[in-house]
Amino acid sequence: MRLFLSLPIPEEAADLLEDLQTDLPAGRPADPDQFHLTLVFLDEQREETAQAIHEAMEHLRADPVAIRLTGLELFGGRAPRALVAGVADPAPLRALHAKVLARLRAAGVAPERRRFRPHVTLARFGDLRRHETARLERFLTENAHFEAPSFTARAVELVHSRLGANGARHEVLAAYPLEAVRPA
Repeated sequence: MRLFLSLPIPEEAADLLEDLQTDLPAGRPADPDQFHLTLVFLDEQREETAQAIHEAMEHLRADPVAIRLTGLELFGGRAPRALVAGVADPAPLRALHAKVLARLRAAGVAPERRRFRPHVTLARFGDLRRHETARLERFLTENAHFEAPSFTARAVELVHSRLGANGARHEVLAAYPLEAVRPA
């Protein structure tokens, strides 16, 4: 099963992201009901590994994380593959990411090594034509100051992603609360 660990995006922020999508000049918009911020992509895992991931995450101890989505960016260099909303201060998310990785490694799960760049994917692209790229650049300029209200992530979710002809469908398998960590 194809898995990832993520933070859900609350409705207020999701609505603003969906509003941005209405003017998108190219690409395939992400399903607004599935907006999320990926902490760790786990790829294909056997059922026993999924169980080990679940058990490891049940012991996660981390504070809730304040998040503010801001700015738009293209991922993929000269041949953009995705339009994403960035995060104003990624430091708390990087700390949470490190704690999640530590839990996974302690359980013998080794996720692929990727640089962690917190974001929410708004759209995906195939091969863009020159006129689509120009319209996309205008769209980015017009929305350069995008900002959503801050929200607090209070749980990490384990998500099963099923690929299909119309994109991925996500099913939340479990949620692990983020609660204020009290000093010992």
